[in-house]
Amino acid sequence: MSIATLLNGYKLPILFIGSGLSKRYINSPDWEGLLQQIYSYMGKNKNDYNKLKSKIKNTVDSRNLSVGELNALIAKELENLFNNHFFNSKLVDKHPEWLKDGHSPFKLCVASIFKGNTIIPSMKDEVDWLKKLRGKLHSIITTNYDTFIENIFEFKDESIFIGQHQLFNSLSVEIDEMYKLHGCITQPEYITITSEDYEHYKENAKLFSAKLLTLISENPVIFLGYSIEDPNVQDTLSNLVSCLTEDQIEQLESHFYIVEYKQGEEELIEKQYMFPAESYDGTKVTFPVTVITTDNYQELYKQLSNLMPAMNITAVKQVKRIVKDIVIESSKSIPIDEPIITIMMEDLNQLSTQSDNKMAIAVGKVDTINDYGYGIKPKIEIFEDVLLDNKNLDSTRLLKGTYERHYLKIKQNIPIFKYSTRVRQSVIDESPLVNAYLKEKRSLNSYLNKTLLKEVQRVPEGSTLKDLPIDYTANRRRKYLWIFKNIENIEIEEIQDFLVEELPKYESFDGNNKGYYNRLISMYDLLKYKLKK
Repeated sequence: MSIATLLNGYKLPILFIGSGLSKRYINSPDWEGLLQQIYSYMGKNKNDYNKLKSKIKNTVDSRNLSVGELNALIAKELENLFNNHFFNSKLVDKHPEWLKDGHSPFKLCVASIFKGNTIIPSMKDEVDWLKKLRGKLHSIITTNYDTFIENIFEFKDESIFIGQHQLFNSLSVEIDEMYKLHGCITQPEYITITSEDYEHYKENAKLFSAKLLTLISENPVIFLGYSIEDPNVQDTLSNLVSCLTEDQIEQLESHFYIVEYKQGEEELIEKQYMFPAESYDGTKVTFPVTVITTDNYQELYKQLSNLMPAMNITAVKQVKRIVKDIVIESSKSIPIDEPIITIMMEDLNQLSTQSDNKMAIAVGKVDTINDYGYGIKPKIEIFEDVLLDNKNLDSTRLLKGTYERHYLKIKQNIPIFKYSTRVRQSVIDESPLVNAYLKEKRSLNSYLNKTLLKEVQRVPEGSTLKDLPIDYTANRRRKYLWIFKNIENIEIEEIQDFLVEELPKYESFDGNNKGYYNRLISMYDLLKYKLKK
């Protein structure tokens, strides 16, 4: 079992990335270095940290703990000490950004330590080779908090899943995605660092193993930034194998590769490690893991860059997402004589860098596909037309085709009154979904769910975006809440300008932000083309 075996196979690997990689490229601290740095915010030095460590290590229950378990206990103690110190010291004034409702200042401090780290200049060439692996990997799993990997690989938000609770996100298509198991600096509340965090993590370890099993049943795994002794690696392999039978374990040969760092080693030294484990049925087993020892990661990346996917990964991802949407849509209550389901993928990555064409799948009778497949207008095009009146869209065909046959089959907010006010009533009568939507959306509040309606009650009033309170400017969600609350007091032209400015960012929004935009442009549409006419 070797790299050659991996390269000659037909399966793309999954990268399982640890803290060693971030330390190598952006000089991020290791676990103990992170804890020492946090302690320094309290005016403590390395000697003080060693005293705290010794105190915890020498308790009766901690003497036989692994390094990782000990660090987690130190983190638990440090979180209590830090939070108490924070609220009773000048830190609360020096770092007001760590003062957020429902958030631990300790974890916000952790997140801040990893922000702003840049690539070490001497490592840029090596990182450039790492970047070339995008499109050559199945997926990426990491226990790191920083955003180094998603930044260099340019993952979009909809392809990043943070925390264990996201492992089974309905949006996942399980290819060309990134799973951040221990949280992320962008969502500090999900950071796993203390012993309590890890207890909760272990409660769901079997779920993670089940997810990992679905990913690696067909694909090998490369651990990068870890060592064979790392508890993350040990626990992952043990938990995974404990879900398998002896026969299934025998099929894992050539599945696991661990890249270990050895300073100054220019060659890729391979050795086989027999990992001991216990199968699901209780049988004691061992299975081979290839350990690659090196300091020449650039050569490793060069070799891995020779991996050749059978299809464009982005194309495969789009097709999987389309088919998933079709399955979900077809499971809903649709009239039996419905001839076709079509999904237009207007908001995903382009099929390739050489093509601007959007992808669609049509399923149905051949003689009806043309009528349906070419009748869908992308939302972004409709939004632009609602705002700028520059697409010259046929209102009748749009309502009877795109809206009736496609968009209104799923419960969502979408602007419609620009077009409904320009057609005869008979067109509405012949389109039952359009008719029902128009009857439902008669007021501005009809575009807000119960949660949003409660939240806007606590939002301050204003009459222009220039009045937007400073604590509502940095967060997009709060900004939209403020506009929802004051939309009838703001000049319609000012709302239009805001939506036009936001439109180019729409495709990069995550699902929540797209939802806020959809609500606001629909409310704008109701105001301009119906209520104020």
